[in-house]
Amino acid sequence: MISTRLDRLTTAFSRAVTRIGFWELFAIALAMRLPLVIMRPPAELSENLNAGLTLARHGFLGDPFCLPTGPTAHVAPAYPALVALVRVLTPSDAVCLRLLSLILAVVSSCNIAALIPVARRLGLPRGSGLVAAAIWLIPLFPWIEFSARHETPLTVAALLAFVTLMTRTVQQPAPTAGSAARLGLLTGVAAYCTPTVLPVAVCTFFAGCPWRQWRLSGVLKVTAIAGIAFAIVVAPYTVRNHQALGAWFFMRDNLGIELAMSNGPGTQPVADDNFTVLNQQHPFVSKTAALEVRQLGEVAFNHRLQERALGWIRTHPGAFLSLTLKRAGYLVLPKSARWYQSVIASLVSLAAIGGAVLLWRSPYRLGVRCLAAALFGYLWIYLLVQHDIRYLYPALLLESLLGASLAVVMLGRFARPATPAAA
Repeated sequence: MISTRLDRLTTAFSRAVTRIGFWELFAIALAMRLPLVIMRPPAELSENLNAGLTLARHGFLGDPFCLPTGPTAHVAPAYPALVALVRVLTPSDAVCLRLLSLILAVVSSCNIAALIPVARRLGLPRGSGLVAAAIWLIPLFPWIEFSARHETPLTVAALLAFVTLMTRTVQQPAPTAGSAARLGLLTGVAAYCTPTVLPVAVCTFFAGCPWRQWRLSGVLKVTAIAGIAFAIVVAPYTVRNHQALGAWFFMRDNLGIELAMSNGPGTQPVADDNFTVLNQQHPFVSKTAALEVRQLGEVAFNHRLQERALGWIRTHPGAFLSLTLKRAGYLVLPKSARWYQSVIASLVSLAAIGGAVLLWRSPYRLGVRCLAAALFGYLWIYLLVQHDIRYLYPALLLESLLGASLAVVMLGRFARPATPAAA
């Protein structure tokens, strides 16, 4: 009986894999999100929105906090640039925010539908992309997927595109200058959406690189050409940051704030529990802190908070270790203010761990290892800074590919008909 049902399920799944593609999933995902985009009230302002509106009104990227503080690198520049473009083309802030929500809903729907071609490019089991996409079709994370406040959908798109191109690159029998240059260019472009793409790039390349086939000379060739292309892409914004803020750094200067919000007296492992620290120290909320940014400059303010956080870590190693272990636990079992989001995220995370372990040496090992390495490169920083389900959302979409791969493989094994006994 069970075998018959599994056979029927397998047959129905095979038909769905054949008939449902990117555009069908995109249409379904977008149709489910459009009513919420229309019904939800306009988003409240955020650091991204403040910086983008400043760019639209005054021609420079700045003032992300509760008071004007001048030029900024607190946020990655891609989304504020989009905010500025939309605001210039719209008659009011309210219309701008509504249109941004619509754009992000489209991007999120594309991300969900893209899991099918991404899974195919990674060489994952047939149908795993469809299973992964099905997890996200219902908009249970609306404030992450299409709130105009944050750039998260762009981060997801950047990570999916990068992992796909990286896998395609390392699948080549011999490295070429063109493929290496494309990899570096995409990494640079993605860095404008999220600087976390750099550790993702390093981890994924070294995990997926065919060392024996390419040999050391090929590895060095790809690394050098990709590095040069990457440097060319990020150079303009790096120079801008030095001219505007007086220091050299990679894309964003907000590490000090993030460390201080996460490691200090009274800090908790989850962002939702850190409102007291936020109200006291974060310049987006605290006028006193914003005045400090204005007086010291954004870079110096971040350095001060970073030294404060590192000093607390040195003098409170036990408390820091406890926070780190709790944050590590939340990477496995994510926590959200909404219970159903915690359940979904935890199930996806556990399935991904199972998929990575059980399929590590399978015929799908290249895609599995690239995904696992990308996840490590993206998530390690969240051992040091506070846990927020929004930060983990991009990783969850990558994890869903691992979990879906495991589900498809297990379904195929259990549904496989038994060999008839010899007569």
